[in-house]
Order: sequence, then C-alpha cells, then structure tokens
Amino acid sequence: MCTGLEIFTIASSAFSAFSQINQGRQQQKFANYQAEQAQADAQAEREVGMIKADRTRKAGRAQQSEARAALAASGVEVGAGTPLLIEGEIARSAEEDALQEMLYGSRRGARLDTEAQASRMVGENAAAAGVRGAVGSVLSTGAQLMAPGWRRIRAEQAPAPVDYRMIR
Repeated sequence: MCTGLEIFTIASSAFSAFSQINQGRQQQKFANYQAEQAQADAQAEREVGMIKADRTRKAGRAQQSEARAALAASGVEVGAGTPLLIEGEIARSAEEDALQEMLYGSRRGARLDTEAQASRMVGENAAAAGVRGAVGSVLSTGAQLMAPGWRRIRAEQAPAPVDYRMIR
C-alpha cells in the first residue's frame, strides 16, 4: 500500500518526466523551424547569385554595344582588329564577374545549408536530452522510494518491539 507521500512522489516524477520530454520536443520543433528557414535562405542566396550573374552579363552586353557604337562613330571598322579584341575583353570580363556572383551565391547557400544541418542536430540532441532527463527522473524517484532498502518501514507500520533486557 502506498502512502500519500509516495503517491505524490510518483506523480511528481511522472509530471517531471512528461515535462522534460515535452520540452525536448518543443526545442526540436523550434530547431527544425530554424533549419527550414536556413534552407529557404540558402535557396534564396543561390537564386540571388544567378540573378546578379544575369544582370552582370546584360551589363557586359550593353557595354559591348556602347563600345561598338563609340568605335563606329569615330570611323573605326568594328568587325576586325582592335575593336574585336576590345569586345572580346568586355565579354570575358563580364562572364568572369557573372561566374563570380554565382560562386558567391553558391557559397552563401552552402553556409546556410550547414547551419540548417546544425540546427537539426541541435533539435535531435534536445529531444534525446529530454528523454534522458525523463528516464533519469523516473529512476531517481524509484531509487528514493526504495532507499534505504526494500523493507522500508512505512508510517502506518509500527516498528518491531525491542527487548531491552541486559545480558550479564
């Protein structure tokens, strides 16, 4: 038969275990939310890199057109020699800049993917810690109820009579 104190101790342990598991799950949900946000940001960074690369290529084509027009206006034949070299240099430089923008976007995206993975790991660890804490709480309560031994004297039990006769 359990005493009121033992029932209270068991209920307290169950509540503590439930709370620890629930806290671990909530932390895991929040970490997963952060991971999803980081992944969305990673994709956005990659897309920004592509958009910047397209803009850089367009700016390079515009610069080529301006150079061609300026050379033609000055009376230089644009289809041969130095004008072709200038046009090629502009195109090469614009493509290099475009690839650089794509690389930056890809690197920022990879960093955010790593952050997402780390957030998920934090969430998994929080959930596992909640379960470990719950198990520890239940085991601790069990140990408290069993201490100092399995034949513990309860409040409603009277102690065994002691005979105080002196032995001579």
